[in-house]
Order: sequence, then structure tokens, then C-alpha cells
Amino acid sequence: MIRNNIAPYVLMMLTMLFAACQPENTYDKFAIDCGSELTLRENATELIEVIAGGNYMIETNNSNAICTQDGNYIRVKAIKLGTCILTVTAESGEQATCTITIEKSPAQKDFQVFSDLRVENWKDETIYVEKTDGLQVTCEKDTDVAGYYSPGITTYGYCFVESGHFCRLSAPTNFAVKGDYEGGVVAIGDGNNDTRYYICDAVSVVKVSNGKSWVVASMAMHADLRFVVELY
Repeated sequence: MIRNNIAPYVLMMLTMLFAACQPENTYDKFAIDCGSELTLRENATELIEVIAGGNYMIETNNSNAICTQDGNYIRVKAIKLGTCILTVTAESGEQATCTITIEKSPAQKDFQVFSDLRVENWKDETIYVEKTDGLQVTCEKDTDVAGYYSPGITTYGYCFVESGHFCRLSAPTNFAVKGDYEGGVVAIGDGNNDTRYYICDAVSVVKVSNGKSWVVASMAMHADLRFVVELY
């Protein structure tokens, strides 16, 4: 009789002990899988998963990174050097935040060291002018970024002849003298009559050597474009 009375209690205790030993299901909690910090190089893209989120909203405190919703993921595009705070808010009101740090790309760190003619941050990888087949390079004096006559403006153009993709930089300088120049414009086209224009905060000629210039075009809504151009 004593054994029969004790058995249910023993079974109950074993059940409670087993339940207590189970790992906590952290995926029932609202979170983002990058944690509280994320580091990207300039112009890089990263996908962040929203865990147990359901519907949610995103907000950033500046344009150093552009964040867009993609289902249960957030697509982060690193635009400008510095930091950006991403805040994700669930329907329940729960929030998760991540500080995104945008660092210099390897190419930017050594920008002035190498003299190869090139374009950085137009495409995902650096374009080396003399090693890229099908790339047409032009330098147009007294011509603006759209191809119109404009005294004092010089425009460098890079175009893939087959696809029609192009990048053009214009500024009120011949690019032969170091300094910062206002009034610069960048045009980027995808070959399908879709051209985006960016007003530059500054166009900086940071180095001039052996018939070449190192040029940085700084913009608010695009990664800085960097060029090593041949002077004409």
C-alpha cells in the first residue's frame, strides 16, 4: 500500500525535473540575429534575420546605412563611413537595436598607394581600367555629366559598351590641381534608360602624380566613389 501511494508523487517529481532541464526556447523571443553590433565595409550588403518577429517596422537614425525589409530579413546596405543605429519594433511593442559600423574597404585604405587607373565603389568590385574588357573611358572638356556644353566643366565617363552600364563624374576642374571642388555631379546608368544623378558634397583631388589624379566624389546617399584618372 505504501508503495502505491508514493508512486504518483515520484512520477510527478520526475516529470517536473525533466521539464526544468529542457533548454529555454529563445526563438520565442523577439530578436535580430546580428546581436547589438554589426560591422560592414563600405558598399557591402548584409542580411539580418528577424526572429519570432511577425510584422515589424524598422527605423535608422541616419543614412550611413540603408535598411529595407525583405520578409523575415532586413537587408542592410553600408553607404557611408561611420555608424548607424537600426531599431526594429515588433507589433507587440518589443524592440531590438543594432549599432552598424561602416569601415573603410581594403581598397580605400590603400587608395593613394597604388597608381592603377581604376574606379572604386561603382560596382561591387574595383574596376581596373586597363584590365577590363569592353570598358570605354572618356574625358570630355567643357561638357557636363549629361553631355551638354558647359564651360569650365570636365567629365570623366566609364561605359561598358555591351551592357550600356555607365558611370560619369563631372566637376568644375581639370582634375590637375589638388583641392576640394563644389558643384560635382555623378550619373550612374543601368543600360535601360534608368539614370540616377547624385549631387556631390565635394569632389576632392587628393593626389596628383605622374600624369594621374586620385579623386574622391563624396555623396550623401551613395558610397564615396574613388577614381584614379589619367590627365589629358
